Amino acid sequence: MEPRHLEIAHDLMEDIDEGRYPPGAALPTEDKLMGRYGTSRNTVRRALQELTSRGRIDVKQGSGSTVRSYAPVTHLAGGSADGEDDEHYASYVERVEAERDAEPHQRLRVMVEAAGDAVAELLGLGAGDDRSVVIRRCDRYLNGRLWQRQMAYYPRFLTLENPKGAELVGPEDIQGGVRALLEEMGYPQTGSWDVIGARMPSLKESTLFSVGPGVPLMVHDRLAYSGDRPLRLIRTLMPADRHQLLYREGELSPEALRTGMGVNVHDR
Repeated sequence: MEPRHLEIAHDLMEDIDEGRYPPGAALPTEDKLMGRYGTSRNTVRRALQELTSRGRIDVKQGSGSTVRSYAPVTHLAGGSADGEDDEHYASYVERVEAERDAEPHQRLRVMVEAAGDAVAELLGLGAGDDRSVVIRRCDRYLNGRLWQRQMAYYPRFLTLENPKGAELVGPEDIQGGVRALLEEMGYPQTGSWDVIGARMPSLKESTLFSVGPGVPLMVHDRLAYSGDRPLRLIRTLMPADRHQLLYREGELSPEALRTGMGVNVHDR
C-alpha cells in the first residue's frame, strides 16, 4: 500500500489529466483537501509537493496551487527544403514574434578551449592530437529570459589550415552560414546524426534558464561529417516546458504543416 500523500497526489493528477482542473485553474485549498481526504495538513502539503516536483502545479505562498500551463514553441527540425539542417533563425524569430508578441534576441560568444573527453571523442581528437576547439555559443532570449543555449564545437585545426577558417573565431554571425563556409574550405557536409534526450538541470542551469521544479532540459546533439571526418558538434539546451521539435518527411502542404505546428504535447 502506497503512502497516503502519494494516493492523494495520484488522485489529483488524474483530475488534472481528465480536465477537471484545466491549465491555470486553482486546486482546492489545503483546508478543503484536508476535509475531502480526511487527513492532516502535513500530508496534504506533501501531496502538493509531489505534484510540484513533477511539474504539474505551481504553489505560491498565500495564493494557493494552480495547474501549470505549458505553451512551448515548436521548432522545425531537420530536412528543410533548402538543404539546411534546420529552420533558419530569422524564420524562427518571425514565428515567435507572431505567436508570442515578443521579439527574441541572441548573444554570440566565441571561445577557444581544450575539449572535454566526451567532446574530444565525438570530434575524433585523440590523445596525441591538439584537443583545442572553437566554441561558438549562442544564447537566445525571450522576454528577458534565457530561452535556448546552442554551442557549436569545431576542431581548431580548421582555423589554422585555411584563411577562411578565421571566420569561425570571429564574434559575428557567419554570412551564408557555417555549413556553406566549411564547404568553401573543402569540407562539404555529407551526413549527420542527431541524438535528442532529456535530463534534469543542474542547480546552475536551473538558475540560468529560470526553470521551476520538475522541468527537465531537452538536450539535442548533432554531429556533422565531411566524409568520415567529424567536423561540427552542435549541442542545444532547451527547457522542456518551452520547446518541442517537429520533424517532417516527404511533401507536405502548408495546411498539413500548420496542423503539426499547432500540436502541444502537453495537452492531455
